[in-house]
Amino acid sequence: MTRLHGPVVLGPVLALVAVVAGILLAQAPAQAACSCTDTGTVQHAGDADAVFTGTVRETRKPEPDESGKIKGLFTYVIDVDRVYKQEGTVVTEAVQVSSARSRATCGLGNLPAGSSYVFFATARDAGFRAGACGGSASASEELVAEVERALGSGKQMVPDDELPELVLTAVESTGPQSVGRLAAPGAAVALLGLLGLVLVRLSGSRR
Repeated sequence: MTRLHGPVVLGPVLALVAVVAGILLAQAPAQAACSCTDTGTVQHAGDADAVFTGTVRETRKPEPDESGKIKGLFTYVIDVDRVYKQEGTVVTEAVQVSSARSRATCGLGNLPAGSSYVFFATARDAGFRAGACGGSASASEELVAEVERALGSGKQMVPDDELPELVLTAVESTGPQSVGRLAAPGAAVALLGLLGLVLVRLSGSRR
């Protein structure tokens, strides 16, 4: 009868346990990733204070702390293309949108400059706040079409340097003349008539 030695049996078992533990640890970040309930574009649009499309000009990252870790929110400078909704707030030509820096915490992450996005945003002081669970995402044709079905075609944002220039042209006045100018000729005639009457009376008295 063959005798099983402990080390011979436990070795493969411990190795298997180590492999399984490694797999579980590797999957831990994925399990901790952002999990959103997709309520649909119509609901996202209804919940947002502002809905607009725009191009990312830059992503501003918070300064690292003493340990070198970056905490806080990312702030995106957005050049707005089209505004679909602005309720209780005003969307200007360029706005700042903040979001959690990690997609694992339902943030938008590091948005590359030049990319186009649809933002379902809530008003925050001098800017806006947006996140993945709120519906903000890359401006795909499908998403933009859903937004327009929910909110209409929106309003195109025209940059200040593209507004038509207003040219003022001096126009000669053809309006009615002032009362003084109209009365001047009549007053002169009346004065001449009065002087003539005085001269006639003086010549008559001399006779």
